[in-house]
Amino acid sequence: MAVLNRFFFIHKVFLFIFAPNPLTMKKISLFCFAVLLLSACTQQRAEANYDVIPQPKEVNLNADGHFLITATTKVYYEEGLEREAQFLSEYVNDILGYPLQTMAFDGQAQGIVLKQVPEDFDKAEAYEMEVTPKLVTIKGSDAAGVFYGVQTLRKSLPIAPEDTKLPAFLPCGTIRDWPEFAYRGMHLDPCRHFMDLDSVKIYIDMLALHNMNQFHFHLSEDQGWRIEIKKYPELTKVGAYRDGTVIGRNGRLYDSIRHGGFYTQEQLRDLVQYAAERHVNIIPEIDLPGHMQAALASYPWLGCTGGPYEVWKRWGVSDDVLCAGNEETMLFVEDVLNEVMDIFPSPYIHIGGDECPKVRWEQCPKCQAKIKELGIKADDRFSKEDYLQSYVMNRMAKVVEARGRRVIGWDEILEGNVSETAIIMSWRGTEGGIEAAKKGHDVIMTPASHLYFDYYQSEDPATEPSCVGGYLPVSRVYEFRPLPKELTPEQQKHIIGVQANIWTEYIKSFHHVQYMAMPRMDALSEIQWNNPDPESRDFDAFVERCRHMAQLYDLYDYYYAKQIFNPQVYTDTVAPNLATRKPIFLREEPNEKYASKGAVILNDGEMGRIAYTSGRWLGFWGQPLDAVIDLEEPAPMSHVRFRSLVNKGAWIYNPSHASVMVSDDGENFREVAQLDIPITTWMDNDGNFTYELEFEPVTARYVEVIVKDHMLPEDHDGYGYPAWIFVDEIEVF
Repeated sequence: MAVLNRFFFIHKVFLFIFAPNPLTMKKISLFCFAVLLLSACTQQRAEANYDVIPQPKEVNLNADGHFLITATTKVYYEEGLEREAQFLSEYVNDILGYPLQTMAFDGQAQGIVLKQVPEDFDKAEAYEMEVTPKLVTIKGSDAAGVFYGVQTLRKSLPIAPEDTKLPAFLPCGTIRDWPEFAYRGMHLDPCRHFMDLDSVKIYIDMLALHNMNQFHFHLSEDQGWRIEIKKYPELTKVGAYRDGTVIGRNGRLYDSIRHGGFYTQEQLRDLVQYAAERHVNIIPEIDLPGHMQAALASYPWLGCTGGPYEVWKRWGVSDDVLCAGNEETMLFVEDVLNEVMDIFPSPYIHIGGDECPKVRWEQCPKCQAKIKELGIKADDRFSKEDYLQSYVMNRMAKVVEARGRRVIGWDEILEGNVSETAIIMSWRGTEGGIEAAKKGHDVIMTPASHLYFDYYQSEDPATEPSCVGGYLPVSRVYEFRPLPKELTPEQQKHIIGVQANIWTEYIKSFHHVQYMAMPRMDALSEIQWNNPDPESRDFDAFVERCRHMAQLYDLYDYYYAKQIFNPQVYTDTVAPNLATRKPIFLREEPNEKYASKGAVILNDGEMGRIAYTSGRWLGFWGQPLDAVIDLEEPAPMSHVRFRSLVNKGAWIYNPSHASVMVSDDGENFREVAQLDIPITTWMDNDGNFTYELEFEPVTARYVEVIVKDHMLPEDHDGYGYPAWIFVDEIEVF
């Protein structure tokens, strides 16, 4: 209606100005209609924006105008790039509302041309996109480079309103771009909760959208075996299903719902092809020698005790592992790895090596006989059983290497004699990666502190879907430094890539997986592709670029978190007290992973919330918190208050004991109060708790607060280990 009104208004104006000659009136009407069409097209057109994620390294625009993409634009491709051309046509259809015709390039074109020109580049996966008024040329060092050029064009396009066909104007200029890391990955665990094949394909699409080229597929676990092995059919007949799943976090209550599933070899070969078309390599993981209870349930002779075993219904780490002293068990693993390599052409095969308890091996006659046979000795660094695991891992590495592949293992495989060619995946912080790089190993950085996407994205879990715990906002992912300063430039060359992981103990659907992944994948993509210096990163500008990615997520019906677009501001503070912002020091340093800004966190007036990785807590493991506050002058006082966190699933319990001591000179302290605190039970809630110690009024300048830990109780997966204690604000009144 508005369009018609504009037509009649323009028409009346020209009729009023010019003579009412019939021929003149006809010309006026045609002119007005042309003006109207031009106006409508101008209103409906939109300009592409090359400020995409990951941000291209070089974007040089010029004043030559624009290239117009319309429904008549053609895509020309050189030999070997037909699929990339089809992808571009599909993407344009998704975004602008019409597909583009594709055809082989014969040297003459006016449209979009895709070509490989390896001699123009000195890096793999590099591309250049040149835009002129009549031609867009995307050339790459290889087909993958062309594909990433197509991704940049795709992500730069304006999104058409539903049921419309929108032309797009590409500003003229040149983009040159290449990745900093050869390995750019994401991990998915379908073992704790199974994900169907269609969902896994969407996950691969998500990786491609973010310029990622490695998909780490975790296929075996205590809670489920997910890959068909023809020589051992019981692995999927028995091992792929469990008869219940733990409810909550106490490890003792279960539902009775049968859960599971597996992928056939035919399905996995189809998945390999699907991923390869999108330049994504699938890295299968068979996690050994621990995390194998589903295999033990299928074939009890694989274990040290002979069973009986069941596919595990709980989370955590099972003591039952593969028997390293049983030759039949070792041959089983070799058979499995060979079938896996028959399916997956990946240059990398992940063989796990993490979280393998040695308690069964210590008691197993076969394992002890193998230790004696191999002449293994304990030393001041590692036990005999640690070196026995090295024997297992190195033997399997040789199986993999015999097929022309390389093994990847979690950083625990450094605990012993590791294969010289093994790639280390550093998950327990960056320390393992640093050690490995110094020893000459290639390294993939995936520290839980920054790249475990199964952690909360908000400091208020009540607003979030359930997850394992912790707090990992997009901003923390974005600040990750993959090249540690502790390494020399030569050693840094061993950091071949970066990966984030999604474990699914508390993630029951693919919908939830998407929510946990995005938009944290945006930050990861920036690090993997560009690795900008953390000090030079502009988070606010990054968030603005995320907004267009969010539009693409909406277009493809991807479920994602929106906290960075609506940031929550928490202002939980405590009233000023004698200790607020006074000098404070610790006699025992917190664990380096949870040290935050150090002692000042304890009396800065701001309270920690439920997320223990928020940087608002100090975490201690195996040692007490021992803090001394200098009030700067003697002051009367009669009680001390502090806050502690409980997150039983993360091994964080309430303190066992607290005491308060005072001093006049900072050297001679006397105790004025103590408090014994019973250990919390699974029936008690997790949360943030306050403890108060009252005492007879006393005047002193220095206050010392000591908080001690409990040992984890028998009903906990970590029984026998110390519990973590997390402490925040200390107040003195």
